[in-house]
Amino acid sequence: MFDIGVCEAKQVVLIRFSGELTESDFTGLDRMAGNARGRAEFDCIFDFTAVERLDLATAFIAKRGELPQAFEDRERIYVVPQDDLKLLTKLYAAYQAAKGWRPPTIMATLDEALARLGVARADFRPLVID
Repeated sequence: MFDIGVCEAKQVVLIRFSGELTESDFTGLDRMAGNARGRAEFDCIFDFTAVERLDLATAFIAKRGELPQAFEDRERIYVVPQDDLKLLTKLYAAYQAAKGWRPPTIMATLDEALARLGVARADFRPLVID
């Protein structure tokens, strides 16, 4: 499961995952990203802090790693405090780098990610899907 917050002023999206992380979470994000094509581009923070269980195969991670990032010139930050998920995230980043794309930055805390992009938690409003 995930929720999305947007800071329009600084063009940052915060995607916060919780509970069990599955392939369907990423399918849902892909669908939303497809609907947003052609609109403004955003830096993205993917916060996995509240993930309690994983249901992701390494083959799925490898396949996703071969996809180009949605916003080519924007930063992607993955907040990953769990060791098992951090390994999968590093695998994904390696695939991105091997394809010649800029790999995401991996950080341990949301506060670090927010500081890097110069935003605060209070800057985000829930995404309204039309």
